[in-house]
Amino acid sequence: MKIKKVDYNIANQRFDRYLRKYFKPYSEVKLNDIYSWIRKWAILVNNKRVKEDYKLLLGDEIKFNNIDKGEKTPKKMIYSKEKKIKELSLDEIKQLIIYEDQNRVVFDKPTWVLVHPGNKQNELCMNDYIEKYCSMIGINDGFKPSFGYRLDKDTSGVLIWAKNYQALQYLNEIIRNREIDKEYMTIVSGNMPKHLLVENNLEKVYDKKFWSSYMKVSQNGLYSKSEFWNKKTIEHSILGTISLVLVKLYTGRMHQIRVHLASEWFWMLWDIIYWNPALNRKLYKQLKINRQMLHCSSYSFKNMDGKNISFESKLPSDFQKLIN
Repeated sequence: MKIKKVDYNIANQRFDRYLRKYFKPYSEVKLNDIYSWIRKWAILVNNKRVKEDYKLLLGDEIKFNNIDKGEKTPKKMIYSKEKKIKELSLDEIKQLIIYEDQNRVVFDKPTWVLVHPGNKQNELCMNDYIEKYCSMIGINDGFKPSFGYRLDKDTSGVLIWAKNYQALQYLNEIIRNREIDKEYMTIVSGNMPKHLLVENNLEKVYDKKFWSSYMKVSQNGLYSKSEFWNKKTIEHSILGTISLVLVKLYTGRMHQIRVHLASEWFWMLWDIIYWNPALNRKLYKQLKINRQMLHCSSYSFKNMDGKNISFESKLPSDFQKLIN
């Protein structure tokens, strides 16, 4: 029998959702097993059977009883991680860390790494990195390590991971209330003006032919606002005139940066939806670059103690290759 006391990382969660996180390392435990144990008094709260939607309170005691009659029990589950995660070293993970305190870890996400697991089983994702790091630094098993937001696979830059439930709640809240300053760097075709403010409505459209969605400027869409500053324009020997651009988002619509740029006739390099195909061919064939040139360069907000906090990521090598 094992007893788990509900602390701040566990409190205010639904009972069944906490159990799903608790048993995640045990690959043989299925969702049906968890609900079966709840119904059969195998997992109790304060020595009582509670419903799946019971909200755990600070100080509650969760009791995991041994289960007889040949059923699977937590004791018999074999903790297994994929080989790719086991081979991750502490040094590899630390090389990606920009900042860390008791509430968060800030990663400098590399290009071509998903945040969450994708279709390819052998691909490392940022979730793999944080789960491995959790096992190394002893994060409480009642809290599932979580990123406060997502970056696309081929977008690099600042990515924040909450180390506890309170930090995740706070990050989600300030994102929801738009109390964060997030800036990106991108490279576009053409000579962009020194300053450009784009405000228009964006509507999500589904393309049946390609089984995918895209955004378009439409009066029926949601209000969207982006601001752009041209930091440098160069005459590239292969690509012609290109500009390094700082981007600030005021809303967070799907593909917002790319659509707003395209609406002003400035295409993000290697944008394959709102694109300049001739430019993309040159980018790949002659420069061997095949990812959208988008980098999350800074992320700023007020910390839980009211103090301003900011994290920055330097331009990656492919950006420097183009602008230098």
